[in-house]
Amino acid sequence: MRRTSSVLGAVTVVVLAGGTLVGCGDGGSSDGGGSASRTSSGASAATTSPGSAATTSPGSAATTNPASTSASPSSGASATLPPKKGTGSDADEHRAEAKAAAMLPAPEAIGKALAHTPGKVLSAEIDDNAQDRLIWEFEILAKDGTLQAVNVNPAGGAILSSHQERGESDDLARGKRLLTGGATDAAAAAKAAAAKGTVVSVKLKPENGGHWSVETGPGDRDWSVPLDSVKVSPERHD
Repeated sequence: MRRTSSVLGAVTVVVLAGGTLVGCGDGGSSDGGGSASRTSSGASAATTSPGSAATTSPGSAATTNPASTSASPSSGASATLPPKKGTGSDADEHRAEAKAAAMLPAPEAIGKALAHTPGKVLSAEIDDNAQDRLIWEFEILAKDGTLQAVNVNPAGGAILSSHQERGESDDLARGKRLLTGGATDAAAAAKAAAAKGTVVSVKLKPENGGHWSVETGPGDRDWSVPLDSVKVSPERHD
């Protein structure tokens, strides 16, 4: 019995000694538990801190977040927008229209519109859209006999929109009646009047057997080009 008691005492000492070593504290198993808890917290911090640093570090977010890079507007995006309408006096608006028309001269703009909608141009005009942006607006007598509206961006020549016009039977009838055979077309009239300034509009008119009324800027002057030649003369306003 004395030998058994001695063995049990030795085991107890070993267990107590083990508890002291694990706890690394001053007082038994409760300190050991606290130390284990602290060690667990440290391990957790070690495994989660890289993710935490990647998501919460201001420096890291500023340099590595792809969303913030893709959300930045392209430096050339504004170049694709039509120019803004002039504000203030009539002279300011005329200058803005002439500047927009110079970006894509009338003959070239007519070519863009006809490449999209083949036919005969009845009118071409720099005008402002609903967003106060200046665009080329066209009325075209299409090959299928319908009247089509086509809008072209002077900043690059892209087609902005197109649709069939409704309720413009007078324009349609005028085009069918006047633009026959070898009649001077809108592009030829625009080229002829370009010597007088920047062409901002070309419109088919029925007066005097039919002619092109051409406006040039920035001085806001009107010219007449007959349908049987490319002679340019000042337009008379009756």
